[in-house]
Amino acid sequence: MKNIFFTLFCILFIVNVGNSQNNKISKTIADRTTKLPLENVRIFNEIDNSITNQEGAFVFFSNKKEINFDLLGYNSLKSTFEEIEKKDTIFMEVKVFELKEIVIPNLELFVKKVYDKIGENNISNNTSNFFLRNVLKKDDDIIILQDIYGKREKNVSLKNPIEIEVSNMRKTSLFQKKNLIDFTFPNFNDLFEVIIPSIDKCIFTEVEYYEVDYKKILFETKEKSTWGQTLRGYFIINKKDYAIVEIFESMYDNPEVAPYNKIIFSDTQYRTVKFEKFLRFSKNNALNKYYVSILKLNAQMEVLADKRIEKTFFFNLAMDYFTSSVTTNEKVKSNFAVDKDIFKAKFPYSADFWNNQNQLPLTNELKDFLKLVSENKDKKKEFEIIGNF
Repeated sequence: MKNIFFTLFCILFIVNVGNSQNNKISKTIADRTTKLPLENVRIFNEIDNSITNQEGAFVFFSNKKEINFDLLGYNSLKSTFEEIEKKDTIFMEVKVFELKEIVIPNLELFVKKVYDKIGENNISNNTSNFFLRNVLKKDDDIIILQDIYGKREKNVSLKNPIEIEVSNMRKTSLFQKKNLIDFTFPNFNDLFEVIIPSIDKCIFTEVEYYEVDYKKILFETKEKSTWGQTLRGYFIINKKDYAIVEIFESMYDNPEVAPYNKIIFSDTQYRTVKFEKFLRFSKNNALNKYYVSILKLNAQMEVLADKRIEKTFFFNLAMDYFTSSVTTNEKVKSNFAVDKDIFKAKFPYSADFWNNQNQLPLTNELKDFLKLVSENKDKKKEFEIIGNF
């Protein structure tokens, strides 16, 4: 993770419930047996998408009446807004385990076929609406919350294969002035970059998986990176078409040996000790190809104590992205550079816009943070307070 000057913005925002001609529903999804909330459940129909947050909550708007729920390892649900509205909580059932499949002895050949079909299986040129939530913590305390709604155009034949059009944004932050420190938010290029490890430089291992139509394959690089780390992760692959439907990768397996860097114009030392990405791909049935429907980035940076910093602390960054509509061939009007720090974005806020969008509901932790911002908004000697609405 890079580092940049930290300009902190702070303003309270509340998600209002507005009237809309669309069908709208807000519920919670949980495991039927454990009653625990389910995160990353995809809520969708043929035109719209949404997902659940860490507490299993979701908001879904659509002109269509049908509504579907999908999560790997669980039985999918098909219903309507009218039927779901009658339920307090939506329960999903774990799929019954199948008999363990015999593992293919030459796994590298299977992986090679998967790699060879990546171009064929994935949509190369498309546009989709997206929602992105960025949360930055200093140790356990939230200091930044940013939501972005926009359009992403992907065209692999162009010099700039990704274009971003931000439709609306809201952001708020709360940070004590005495603790100002440099930090870098990833840009959109960083967010979407995925490392596909070379077959000849990796060790692949198949493990038992609970979906009979899928394989789960672990990977790790044979050699360590220049900062002493082994890239590890897994693929979940559809056995019928060899498509990758899920990827997880971790850049740091031994953070203790990661080298420290110095912040520009300062003696303060820092190092990244965690950098993880998770991607899930969904199929566009009309095109019979896949696109990124969910992307998560989680990173942690350690900042050492020095003359100006009382004690060592950690920045914890979580970025949650999901595609909120089916893919199209629409051209975007690019208004934000893909290589620019995402938190540097400056766009106006529209309450009407946010009242009628598929988005991640605020968790109780985020609501507590907004309450804290409101309580301290007049303490300008202690806090840096700037906002976009």
